[in-house]
Amino acid sequence: MPTLTDYVDAATLQRLQDIVTQVTGAQIRLYGADGQPVTQASVLVDDPADMLEGDAPPRVGVVVDGELVGRIVLEKPAPAGGAAQRLEQLAAALEVEPGKLRAALAAVGAPDSSDLAARQMLALTAEVIRRLCDQERQLRDRIEELTTLYKLTTLFAAQLDLAKVLDTVVKTVVDITGVKAAAIRLLDRETNELAIEAVTNLSDEYLAKGRILLRDSVLDRQAFETGEVVYVEDEQNDPRVLYPAEAKREGIRSALIAPLIYKGLPVGALRVYTGQVKRFSRYEISLVKAIADQAAAAIVNAQLHEETLRARDLQRQLQTAAVVQRRMIPAQPPSLPGLDLAAVYVPSLEISGDFYDFIELPEGNLGLTICDVMGKGVPAGLLMAAVRASLRAHVGDLFDLSEILRRVNRSLCADTLHSAFATLFYGVIDLPRMGLTYANAGHEPPLFIRDGHVRPLTSGGTVLGVEPAAVYSRETVKLKRGDVIVMATDGLIEAMNFHDEQFGHERVAAAAKTAVERGLNADGIAKHLLWEMRRFAGLRDRGDDVTLVVVRVI
Repeated sequence: MPTLTDYVDAATLQRLQDIVTQVTGAQIRLYGADGQPVTQASVLVDDPADMLEGDAPPRVGVVVDGELVGRIVLEKPAPAGGAAQRLEQLAAALEVEPGKLRAALAAVGAPDSSDLAARQMLALTAEVIRRLCDQERQLRDRIEELTTLYKLTTLFAAQLDLAKVLDTVVKTVVDITGVKAAAIRLLDRETNELAIEAVTNLSDEYLAKGRILLRDSVLDRQAFETGEVVYVEDEQNDPRVLYPAEAKREGIRSALIAPLIYKGLPVGALRVYTGQVKRFSRYEISLVKAIADQAAAAIVNAQLHEETLRARDLQRQLQTAAVVQRRMIPAQPPSLPGLDLAAVYVPSLEISGDFYDFIELPEGNLGLTICDVMGKGVPAGLLMAAVRASLRAHVGDLFDLSEILRRVNRSLCADTLHSAFATLFYGVIDLPRMGLTYANAGHEPPLFIRDGHVRPLTSGGTVLGVEPAAVYSRETVKLKRGDVIVMATDGLIEAMNFHDEQFGHERVAAAAKTAVERGLNADGIAKHLLWEMRRFAGLRDRGDDVTLVVVRVI
């Protein structure tokens, strides 16, 4: 049972009592709720005859938050006369508006004229003490709340693991508020479901009661829309509750639903439950709201930390995949008599959809291929690896280029989605006879440059991976000294400048022809083409991979 000294220290009460006695001439005494005095007499009583006789002396109770915490007892009345003046003096000494003195009459009933001053004085003093008690209680509540929030902030800041943060929140709110149970539901923005993520003191049966979708939950919507804690007096009989029967089986009565909101965006909801019908105090509601606010920030921080860790892990995986993919690309062209070979490989991302290859074949033949698969990043990289593996698997025992591309296409159609496709140019140079046989599967036609003339190599068919029954034609070109073949992916042709113009086929052909006329070797031709493309595009970001292969007959 709370008493006066739980709110105001005895020294302050003694000082207040002394002021009243000094101003009014009446001796009062302060008692606790248990009937024991909490102050010393302000005026010594020399003559027992001066004490009030008969029935119990006048007294007034001091009530804080509906509970009696003490009484003020008139042990000796003030001298007769001057009641109004003494009441004015008392009001001034207690720093209270004089009008409050008369208003206090309503708190003690309608006194008769004989003890009017005494009852007014007692009521006014009781009101002053009640205010002191109330202010002290509010101050202590605020200090306790701030202390709790400080501890929570320290506790949450030390946790970056989301599961541990959630578990810490529900356990903390139960420990601090003394409720029966608590739970946290986080909002899934894709499904609009409030999914249970942390719980304490709730049974598995209750947790399995069913889904809670935001559109169906009046309580959660109200909490998110207002940003305030929603009170449920009795979960078993409130029409807003989705599962009242399950709440009854669990023994849940009252509840608070506190929104978890971070920077205006709903994160989830913190729910606290009691086993008995409870009217939460303003302090308890304020504390739960403050915990929810702290928890929302801690949850988002932990989620961002987890996303950062996942991003780092993905980055490491991408770097590993990029290393593996680079190993699929020849480090340098082979050195063969009669040929000057060069290649440029500039991926726009770590994982590329482009590849080129030089494949040494029996009887002095050299396979040449360049490929560009649809898309970018990891999907494109996986498709690129599949095309390369399929091509290499078939060129080992087949010499018919049309059949090789037909088989690669069928494999790709069987193993990939219809939306996944690749363009590929594959040619074989017969070194002893100096001839090129090729087939083009929808790729940007390579440029064949001879004696200042440029023509595209177009024989073949459609892209790989779309039409299983596709067929591919082939062409054989006799080679002679000075001939140049330029193979490129569309990243070169489609490079854009700041005027949204493409580098285009004509500029590629002109740049290649200029490089050949200057007598540049294969590496010089490739670098010249890349330089002209970059000079055209300026500082505009590249949107695609750029791959070049140059063959010069010497």
